[in-house]
Amino acid sequence: MELLLNDPFTYLDIFLLIFVRMISFFISVPLFGIRTIPKTAKITMAFFMAVIIINLNPMEIDVTSASVVPYALLVIKEFIVGWLIGFGAYLAFSIITLAGQLIDYQIGFTMVNVFDPLSQIQLTITGNLYYYLLLLMMLATNTHFFLIKALTESFKWIPLGKAVFRPGLYTSVLSFFTEYFVIALKIAAPMIGVMLIINVVLGILARATPQMNMFVIGLPLKLMVGLVVLLVTLSVFPNVSGWIFDRMLSFVDLIIKGMS
Repeated sequence: MELLLNDPFTYLDIFLLIFVRMISFFISVPLFGIRTIPKTAKITMAFFMAVIIINLNPMEIDVTSASVVPYALLVIKEFIVGWLIGFGAYLAFSIITLAGQLIDYQIGFTMVNVFDPLSQIQLTITGNLYYYLLLLMMLATNTHFFLIKALTESFKWIPLGKAVFRPGLYTSVLSFFTEYFVIALKIAAPMIGVMLIINVVLGILARATPQMNMFVIGLPLKLMVGLVVLLVTLSVFPNVSGWIFDRMLSFVDLIIKGMS
């Protein structure tokens, strides 16, 4: 409160910038960014987080709200910083969604879609299942606390108004996109391998017995085998989720350091 009593205008200007970074983070990050969560809850959480941070870390800015254009640029910059940190975590969650879509393509579930309230797009049922299982693992392992800690630590690495978008940030994002598809293929590799074997067997049977309708036989066969493989691979899902969480935290760290 000493800062508020000495210079209330500077205090409010700093508080608004912190609040903007917080609210943009809670909009884009998984779990907190789900659209079904009331907006008032997100705003309240961002407000109290900003109150805590402004009391823990003394901060300064070069301009005030009296300078409209420079201060508006700072607000936009802080919004981008918070959004990029949350979006980095969301990209890591998209890995498991892509893996689920690849699995559904092999089983034949691509026509069965469900609505994802976070991304506002249609997802396949296995992709949606994997996504919410990953959210549950995130809550069970308290990984969301590490994301909040990374956001609070970002004020030490990226002071208010000091964010710099270096070329290393873009190369880090591009390299992660390359790894994004590789990891998704690795997760879906057991299902892809099993379905490849089934397609080869069905092809041999089609040549050996042309009178058999392989479409009628292959569709339920792929469905049953796919569900069995899906059930078996769920046993290693905790290890996969831990791997994804490690990549998510390291990628968020790269984004923060790339803007410092």
